Amino acid sequence: MVERLNDDEVKDYSNRLYKIFKDLDLLVGIGGLSKMCKVPQSKIRYWEQKGYIEAVDTDKNKNRRYPYHSIIKVELIKSFLNSGYTLSAAADKAAVFDRTGSIIRKVIGNRFNELTLIDNKPAINMGPVDGTKDQYIYFIDEGNDIKTKIIKKNS
Repeated sequence: MVERLNDDEVKDYSNRLYKIFKDLDLLVGIGGLSKMCKVPQSKIRYWEQKGYIEAVDTDKNKNRRYPYHSIIKVELIKSFLNSGYTLSAAADKAAVFDRTGSIIRKVIGNRFNELTLIDNKPAINMGPVDGTKDQYIYFIDEGNDIKTKIIKKNS
């Protein structure tokens, strides 16, 4: 059973998460990428040589590191290959994700304000509605569902 947290504990936890999210550098090594996606490291290197995926640091003396969205891109390429596309076509189709995939990182880095409790349920404050100073977007954990609410706060 989860113990009930008091407001100070929730605020402390929220501040810690905020700092982590702001400084988060989500990189995975080639071994981790290979293991998560069940794709041999040799294929990942080949795809990188072809320009289909990119490592952050390709210095010969350092391990390859890939941004978190590479996991999704590798999975997409693999999925398109399994559907019968050529590698080139699969990579082209997966490239669409590159143009949109960083939104998750942006949302976490730019919008996450705090973790809090609303009606004793965990909630995430995603900051003010654009153009307002007193209406905030919250995602509230309702058990099997996440509810979105706009809550007015006095500044």
